[in-house]
Amino acid sequence: MRSRNPLLPLSIFRTRGLAAADVTQLIAFTAFLAMFFFLTLYMQNVLGFSPLQAGAAYLPLCFCVGIAAGISGKLVTSIGTRPVVVAGCLIASAGLYYLSRIPVDGHYWPNILPGTLIMSFGLGAIFVGVTTAANAGVPPEQAGLAAALLNASQQLGGALGLAIFTAIATARTTHLLAAHVATPNALTAGFHRALLVSSIFLLAAALFAVRSPNTRGEHEVAVNPEDNGLDVYATLRSHDV
Repeated sequence: MRSRNPLLPLSIFRTRGLAAADVTQLIAFTAFLAMFFFLTLYMQNVLGFSPLQAGAAYLPLCFCVGIAAGISGKLVTSIGTRPVVVAGCLIASAGLYYLSRIPVDGHYWPNILPGTLIMSFGLGAIFVGVTTAANAGVPPEQAGLAAALLNASQQLGGALGLAIFTAIATARTTHLLAAHVATPNALTAGFHRALLVSSIFLLAAALFAVRSPNTRGEHEVAVNPEDNGLDVYATLRSHDV
């Protein structure tokens, strides 16, 4: 506030939609990062997957995120960021809710793959929509700052998510272990609760997205040519997705 050239000028938050995009990103990645953490523990410690098998289990998710990002990029230019982000949050929440029902004697194909595929389409939509909303209307000289704020929101959300949901899962598992419940059952019950709360966080992210401005990644710049004195408006599209 007292520097002529601050690293983070607070005036950037006057940009319409930037703060809402950052908050949505923070809450959404609170849930996403926790999902990867707990699902990996479930596959290795309950189902007996090796580290290589657990990592390979996420490959279909990676491909589907890429497909969802391509589709979402086209939807943003036609209907705007708000419906894309809201739909992405709801889809991802449904995927996490599905994963919150994983059984102790589960299998990859019926119990893990469907939920991760559903979640991946929500993740792709959220990432594209939020990134577009965060950059639309930002002056070119502040584009790097806007991207840094969005990245910081993602990292902070992941850190908070692991702290919050690990406490929730550990409390549930510890309680069941004290009641002499078998370790796999106790672990799975803790994962259930953490993943369920993660899906609720994504519903909260959808509420923030509903209140965010709807943009197609465009802003208008007035240009006054000297030859005819008329105002010409050049449409600038943001493709930083």
